Amino acid sequence: MQLRIELTITSRTAFSIGAGGSVMTIADKSIIRDGWGRPIIPGSQLKGRLRWAVEQVLRGLGQDIPSPFDAYPRVEKDTLVKRIFGTPESRSPLFFADLPGVIGDLAQMDALRTEHIQHQSLIRPSVMINRTRRTAADNLLMFQETALETTRFHSPRAITGQIADVSHAALLWMAAHLSTRWGGAKSRGLGWATVEAKVFLDEQERPAAQLRADLQALVQQLGGHS
Repeated sequence: MQLRIELTITSRTAFSIGAGGSVMTIADKSIIRDGWGRPIIPGSQLKGRLRWAVEQVLRGLGQDIPSPFDAYPRVEKDTLVKRIFGTPESRSPLFFADLPGVIGDLAQMDALRTEHIQHQSLIRPSVMINRTRRTAADNLLMFQETALETTRFHSPRAITGQIADVSHAALLWMAAHLSTRWGGAKSRGLGWATVEAKVFLDEQERPAAQLRADLQALVQQLGGHS
């Protein structure tokens, strides 16, 4: 069946999602932007964050995670995580898109993308802490670029592709709501957010109550308790 998940990640604190380095700013670490200059959550981070959340839940249910291999031959184990996210040797059936940042009406995000406020950011000073002395380290003042706190990261096609079972959609839906911290410096209070996810199967929206029932059925199937 065809899956489409619409995601809106609303920042509660400023986001710092970057690959390091500085591009035309005084920041030691710049944020990632798209071709329009808007801050984004890259699809690679979206996939990694959701995979981490799914793995934690499945580990709690006693399920295998595809990191170990059978001793001989080296064949990856068939697991739920592998079926949804793939592995280095097996491509995921799903595509995880970049989520551009939007300030304003999400319905007008394409029209708003050229406005100056969509490209604005903040520069935050910070210091390195000496873990031994538990004091600020000498000569290590840094500047970190962040997106504005009012930014929402949104895509109507955040996750798309084919799935074999509705439980895969339910796991992704659950993982999205469990993922409340994004980007870097989370321990310093950056990147805290709320997530809204809408799931569509064959372009029909699946209600939250039904997705919860799908999860309960999966837990019972795996031998856990709902």
